[in-house]
Amino acid sequence: MNRNYLKHEFQITFRSRRNIPFILFISVLLLSYCLILLPNEETKETYYPDEVRNYLTDLELEQKLREEKGNTGVIQMTGMPVYAMNANSYKLNQAMLTAYEDKNYYRFLYLRNYFLLDNEYDYTSDENLFTLSPFPGKDRAHLYKQTMMRYEDYLTNDYPITYGLMYEKTGLQALQKFLQSNGILFILFCAIFFSSDVLSRDRNNRSVLQGIPISWYRQLNLKSLSVFFYSLLVVLGIIVVGVIVMSLQFGFGYFNLHVPIMIAQQTFTMEDYDVISIAVFLGKTLIVVPLLIFLFVRLNVIFGLLFKNEWLVLLFSSFILFSDRIFVSRTERELFGIDISFFPQTYFDFGKIVDGEKNFLLNTETITYAKGIIVLLVTLAVIELVIFILSKIINKRRFYYA
Repeated sequence: MNRNYLKHEFQITFRSRRNIPFILFISVLLLSYCLILLPNEETKETYYPDEVRNYLTDLELEQKLREEKGNTGVIQMTGMPVYAMNANSYKLNQAMLTAYEDKNYYRFLYLRNYFLLDNEYDYTSDENLFTLSPFPGKDRAHLYKQTMMRYEDYLTNDYPITYGLMYEKTGLQALQKFLQSNGILFILFCAIFFSSDVLSRDRNNRSVLQGIPISWYRQLNLKSLSVFFYSLLVVLGIIVVGVIVMSLQFGFGYFNLHVPIMIAQQTFTMEDYDVISIAVFLGKTLIVVPLLIFLFVRLNVIFGLLFKNEWLVLLFSSFILFSDRIFVSRTERELFGIDISFFPQTYFDFGKIVDGEKNFLLNTETITYAKGIIVLLVTLAVIELVIFILSKIINKRRFYYA
């Protein structure tokens, strides 16, 4: 009976007229993200050949004027050998442009890395980076160090350097960036939407469901499992389709690529950084996603029992999902006098926990992978206890007829 009821609930969720349009909407978003947004994404490292050509043309004219005037030595007021510096810049940029046009990306990356090694100011002085950040200097230096660690990995290992690999557009790298940004929040919102009507939809068939020979608490559990499996199926589909689409454009990538992580918040130098493989990052992140999905599915059961309205359930669960973004800033490390690492909402965006980005943003070391799992498990245990108690107070008859 349990298996049949679980299958029945899964089929209802799968055939829901409410979910099908949402799946189509997700599909359009996914394809737009993979075919338009990611391929055309511009970052600090995006290379613009036309701008470089214009720069070289202007620099060549400047050098000729200096030669005609005899200004090829050291400027007395500043002590800088501008002519020699310009000559070096011309050669370097000309070599990079040639390598880029010839698609010799290894040489291009080697030259770019050579330039950046002694020119951190190229990042730290760029006012277009992190314009809305409360700590732009800190964030620019952080991005510089991450970039240098990635380039070192590419150049010192045997990966064929491609355009997609260099700009993090391969299938695996796209998935990594998706999970490091807002990808997990998007996945959890999908689960919230799918499970928001798991109880309210039955109120139209209350007379039929009253006679089912399964306890009310077990029904709640089976309903939760059905929408949990459905959500996992959709999430798996999103990941697989996204990786395939990006792989067809830029290649699949390599599981042993290095992902920069922060291991401390002390010196803010390279000593605070380390690397893990992309396989480890994906494994440690994706293994927690089912736990987060199940947590929100069960939370929706609580809201479903209390409000009996799918839109209110969607509203309150979404509010909790994004509460960390709403109430917590980068200058706050406590809520109500308690360290923020003890609150579950800190760990909803779990990709930032694995790579240490959450600690970096809040300048703390208390947010850890192990603590995150413990906090989420404790939260789930509390939710389970609340559901058990509510199922006794709001029984089947009271839920359907009150």
